[in-house]
Amino acid sequence: MENHQILSKPKLGFSASFKEALKILFNHPKFISLIIFFSFPLLASLLAHQILLHPTFIRLLKLLYHHDPFHPTSIVRLIKINCKSPNVYCALQPLDDNPSPPIKTFKETLSQRFLISTLLLTSIIFFLDLLNTIATVSISAAIYGGNSQMGFKEMLVQIRKMVALKLKGAIETSLCFILLASLTLLGLVALSKDFFYITKDHPFMMSDIIFVSKFTIFTLFFGSLFVVLLGKYIEWSAVWNMGIVISILDKNKGYIAIGVASYLSRGSRRLGFSLMMVFLVLKVAFGLPCLYALWNEGNCGVLGNVVFVILNCVGNVVMWVVLMVYFYDCKREFLEKKVDLENTEKKAFEAVQQ
Repeated sequence: MENHQILSKPKLGFSASFKEALKILFNHPKFISLIIFFSFPLLASLLAHQILLHPTFIRLLKLLYHHDPFHPTSIVRLIKINCKSPNVYCALQPLDDNPSPPIKTFKETLSQRFLISTLLLTSIIFFLDLLNTIATVSISAAIYGGNSQMGFKEMLVQIRKMVALKLKGAIETSLCFILLASLTLLGLVALSKDFFYITKDHPFMMSDIIFVSKFTIFTLFFGSLFVVLLGKYIEWSAVWNMGIVISILDKNKGYIAIGVASYLSRGSRRLGFSLMMVFLVLKVAFGLPCLYALWNEGNCGVLGNVVFVILNCVGNVVMWVVLMVYFYDCKREFLEKKVDLENTEKKAFEAVQQ
């Protein structure tokens, strides 16, 4: 990689990072052809996941929406009793006379075959996505460094070398990323779960002033925590993804690569947040129509699945090129600060000697 030529470029901002990434993509048709070639196995795997497993996930969400299978006895309603006050609710009664069918349906849906299929397909997607990421980051970095005359065969040779050298490190860093992201997402789910069930199961109590005040305080407190944690997740995801870029372009790997990414991006966290926010919004926007169709009709359609998967793959390619540009921008800023600090120390030392 022509690191010196890359690091000699001026500091980039939000729009300039996207411009540099899109310039790499649109001005090099051979690179686009290579990415399309590498994306076919990933597209097929994602399409199989979308068609075979997503309807089952939607079915599970519907079960969770209508029943809490882990606490079926907690699904209750208040019964109005005959007394002088017409709006007094004092008795509890289960919503279902027999709460066991939701648990039975839940266990049938989460069958052993379904879990094995999900695990196997997810592992295949993880491996193919990692290969696609190594190809995208390594070749786009070479082009960004000035080696824009690479032929298709030369690119394939370069990718083969990078996969042989960097696959193990990229896997270690990706597993660290998955662990950290899963823990953060669990926190988001925990913050939203109780609020979801309160608003779903107790709308009749909104007329109670005491309940409304408690509900408002509860919403403000846990809602604020949810927004803060979601914002930190978006910010941290830029650091974690940059760690994967570092494991491909540099010697570091695993948690060390993520630590280096955190150190390099200290002065550019806002930029990283903005970049990842754009891709998160795009993924949600691309996924909502298909999710809506699955929820209401039970089928997204072949065309809908194909369009969603293609848009998802295109978005991932653009994201990794942007993150490669973001990594070099952070590295450039870090080296500039280091040089300025060394010059300041040198001048201070010379002043003391005089």
